[in-house]
Amino acid sequence: MKKEIGQVDAIPSKRLFKSIIADYGLNHSICELIDNALDIWIKNGKSSPVEININFEKNQQTISVSDNAGGVKKSELHLIVGPGQTSNLPDGETIGIFGVGTKRAVVALAQDIKITTRYGTNKTYRLEFDESWLTNEDWELPLYEIDDITEGTTIVELQKLRFTLTDEALTHLKEHLRATYARFLHDNKVIITLGQETLQPLNFENWAYPPDYPPHKHIADLKSGDGGTLKVEILAGLTRESSPASGEYGVYFYCNDRLIARALKNYDVGFATGLAGLPHPDVSLVRVIVSLNGDAQLMPWNSSKSGINSNHNMFLALRTLLIQVVKYYASLSRTLSKKEGGWPENVFKYSSGKIGDIEIADLSDARKSYLLPLPKSKIRYAEKVKQVNQAIGKEKPWTTGLYESIIAVDLIFNRKLEQKNRVCLILLDSALEIAFKEYLVNESGEFYNDTRLLNLFKNRNDVHKAVQSHVTFDGELWKKIGYYYNLRNKLVHERATVGIDDRQIEGYRSVVENVLEQLFNLSFSK
Repeated sequence: MKKEIGQVDAIPSKRLFKSIIADYGLNHSICELIDNALDIWIKNGKSSPVEININFEKNQQTISVSDNAGGVKKSELHLIVGPGQTSNLPDGETIGIFGVGTKRAVVALAQDIKITTRYGTNKTYRLEFDESWLTNEDWELPLYEIDDITEGTTIVELQKLRFTLTDEALTHLKEHLRATYARFLHDNKVIITLGQETLQPLNFENWAYPPDYPPHKHIADLKSGDGGTLKVEILAGLTRESSPASGEYGVYFYCNDRLIARALKNYDVGFATGLAGLPHPDVSLVRVIVSLNGDAQLMPWNSSKSGINSNHNMFLALRTLLIQVVKYYASLSRTLSKKEGGWPENVFKYSSGKIGDIEIADLSDARKSYLLPLPKSKIRYAEKVKQVNQAIGKEKPWTTGLYESIIAVDLIFNRKLEQKNRVCLILLDSALEIAFKEYLVNESGEFYNDTRLLNLFKNRNDVHKAVQSHVTFDGELWKKIGYYYNLRNKLVHERATVGIDDRQIEGYRSVVENVLEQLFNLSFSK
């Protein structure tokens, strides 16, 4: 049972303004004012180009933002300051929906604010509010009628800025605006000027087209539970520039053509162990551009449009495909970096090509790969040695253990083992001795029974003479064989802790490989 016993005053306190501006800096605040102008322009049918001018005065520390998008109707002026109020329809392809952007943007920027607007050919009106208005709980604002400004114009004047306007801040703002509104700027239907400079679009589509692995665009419709639809495009590939230092790689999100998130490299988009791997220079060619168009209320952006809400149901619906694509191109980036010639030969030189289109009927079942199998990564040394010597190994089985000894040395030499050089020296010496035995028994044309072999191998010098009677090695090679034989004796017989450095092991390995190449035509080139 319940009964009404009264009412609670739910009118928000003006402290709401200060509580919601903490995450707003210059870049985000200016963008909110631009978004507002673009929404008016979009609702007016984009009938003519729109100009948005941002003027600043560093000496006076003031900012003025003006636009000719159409102006605000007198009946809608209360929307400028009323938290949560907006004239945008949630099912329109606009940018604003939350009804808080312009309010907190101007309050975040300045203590003294004037908003002047003229809707079409109507009269011109102005709203003014300052810090004193924010400190009392009276929500009413005086409305002024002033001399007419240009038809369809809105001017926002900001004085007593809450921060210092510097050259560095303006440089960062310029780059932010060029990237955020690049898709609006590209055809000159939207013109944004900062000071005296007309901004040019900053795009991120410097694609490379490696053979069989060009960029691909995944296209799908993503439906919400209430019947709304987002058009989804996931354009992914490798770029012709490596940007590990600047971090200009990863995943980019555009919502209704506005850049919302730039160069994401976190778990939510697949940069994690077990998925695409952690961010690393090896994957710095990966670029994935996600474009979402449709109802504003379906967009997975946060309220400041400065990032993606990773818990949003629409983001979760496309995440499976997104991670598959990120993982694929991260693997491709690593693989092509390790192939002979690296990125310059395998990626960067392919500057033209065609982007492939992949239609996806059901995003919820996008687990399988729609892309070509990845190329094999650089063949490991062991596999390469096996491949080039496979035919000889089949014809002469006794050679298999010989070339596998070199593989074993390579594996041990490249490990962090305390006695790796000692082990390598013993392996190489054994491989050389066995090679001479196999040659005399299988290649010399002479008959060697067990007794003859045992007697012969009691003295290494006798072995060398027996081999020399059948093959001619370079004199320097025999000298090197003798040097390493003496080194091995010193190590084994004297139990010396003699230091064996990497250079000595590399030298002995070269000697043994040379002998095996001349005796059996084996190959060990890297």
